[in-house]
Amino acid sequence: MQKALCEARSENCRMSEEASRYRWVMAFITWLMLFSLGTSWFCFPPMITTIKASLGMSLEQAGFLVALVPLALVLLCIPGGLFADRFGVRPAVLIGGLIMGVFGLLRGLATNFLTLATTMFLCGVGYSIAYPNLPKVTGLWFSHKDYALASGLMFTGMEVGIASSFILVPAVLLPSTGSWQRVFMSVGLIALAMTLVWTLLAKERPDNSKVGQTKDLSPMESQGVPFRKSLSTVLRNKYMWIVMLTCLFLLGPQIGLLGFLQNMLTGRGIDSATAGVVASMVSWFMIPGSFITPIISNRVGRRKPFIWATSIVAAVALFFTGTATGFPLWAAVIIYGFLIGGMAPIILAMPVELMGASYSATAGGFTLVGGYIGATFAPLLAGYLSTATGSFLPSVIMCTALTGIEAVCGLMLKETCS
Repeated sequence: MQKALCEARSENCRMSEEASRYRWVMAFITWLMLFSLGTSWFCFPPMITTIKASLGMSLEQAGFLVALVPLALVLLCIPGGLFADRFGVRPAVLIGGLIMGVFGLLRGLATNFLTLATTMFLCGVGYSIAYPNLPKVTGLWFSHKDYALASGLMFTGMEVGIASSFILVPAVLLPSTGSWQRVFMSVGLIALAMTLVWTLLAKERPDNSKVGQTKDLSPMESQGVPFRKSLSTVLRNKYMWIVMLTCLFLLGPQIGLLGFLQNMLTGRGIDSATAGVVASMVSWFMIPGSFITPIISNRVGRRKPFIWATSIVAAVALFFTGTATGFPLWAAVIIYGFLIGGMAPIILAMPVELMGASYSATAGGFTLVGGYIGATFAPLLAGYLSTATGSFLPSVIMCTALTGIEAVCGLMLKETCS
């Protein structure tokens, strides 16, 4: 019996070491999936002017199209999270990636506003199944103390995808392919290729690995949490509601700004290529923010100050991003990008820290519902206000105010890092 126990212990140690090594493979393919999510959504804003002229769209319709992806997320990210809690992250991300890639490609066959809106929404359906489940990879494969940092590392994939779209679409893809339709097709093929890589390499965590937790898996954790129990447990936690609202006031103004920032800049006399580079700075500087801020947060053992205090400064930077030119503009986009980049992984870490890994996908999906409610209405309102007033200034003021409200939510949060 003693020999059997030793052999079992040795096998557990071997599997734990194997999982510890393989977590970096999981991190890499998660990064690739997030990259494809970023390009699939944000290849559209740099082409708004071109597509408006081609299909005869209004600025309000463009705002509606920007909002369709987050609208799909509002409707489906909680069911997507429940699906992953029950059946696993790997099949959920695979299904989402396939839907996103296929309908992302079919956007290139759109002939009018209706067909473009339909394929855009269905692309968002795939996005909404994949995205809320990708943060669970860090909860399953990384220890508690490494979670925020690992989340920040993977989060850079999304930002590289968004930033690359702002630069490459107007400067490279549109000129080289000759049409916005071929740009959509190219981006759809990229999403399908990334999904293939995920299919070949992704694994569920071994049941007796202790990589992502400090104790052995309970039967509930290893077999999956029932849908009803998972959702009801999350909804009964009052701090999860505050986390959700915090995400709403983070992501809403961010999408409201980025959805039209290139148009704002060209309206100030900046050429399209330069405007793309300036707009991309928000996403590029979210990357160091997503590295540095979680590290500092872990060192000091606090989450809340990196939300409420940062939101106040970010609101000021957002206002100057939407109104300034020259050096103040460049400084503002850099500061704004760095600050919101640091807040995002911390906010995404809090559902796991509040609820535990078993409920992380559902809790993450619930949090993202708030974020994408904001991301749905912000571009709609920005398009309406800009058309009604003939100026982007009211939209900038709206986004600035929403970011200020995020600071209030940050003060109400429960401290989860000790």
